[in-house]
Amino acid sequence: MAATFENAQDAVRNTASKLNAQAETAMSNGKAAMEQVTAKSKEAVESGMKSMDEMAEMTRANVDALMVSAKAATAGVEQVMAHLTEASKKSFEGTSAMVKTLAAAKTPNELMQLQSDFAKTQFDEAVAQYSKMTEMMVKLAGEVMEPMQNQMALATDKLKSAWTAK
Repeated sequence: MAATFENAQDAVRNTASKLNAQAETAMSNGKAAMEQVTAKSKEAVESGMKSMDEMAEMTRANVDALMVSAKAATAGVEQVMAHLTEASKKSFEGTSAMVKTLAAAKTPNELMQLQSDFAKTQFDEAVAQYSKMTEMMVKLAGEVMEPMQNQMALATDKLKSAWTAK
């Protein structure tokens, strides 16, 4: 019976030893899994923070581009208004001088000729002013849109590189 008791004790010791080995393996595997989860979580947080920083930088750049556009618009509108003021002043002066010239006409034919010449001159001046204003407005639109277009191109490039990198 003593031999059976010793065999039972050996079996219990072997089982306990195997359970301890399995427990140590499970603990080791669990620890490795937790370390892997922790590393992946840390990586995800760092990636998220990098993305947040990039988004904040892009937002700052967008606001800067918008401010540059607004300044260009303000300066352009001031130039357009100065041009309109000067053109209006010149037109008023020309019209005032023509009224004096018309009043000094000696004959109806002379009056009609002066009036016809004035109308032609005014038409030519109006076409020239329209062309000048069109040129100014096209230039202004380009200056206002350029910073935003540049920023849009940068954003598109960043998005394209982000999609192709993954």
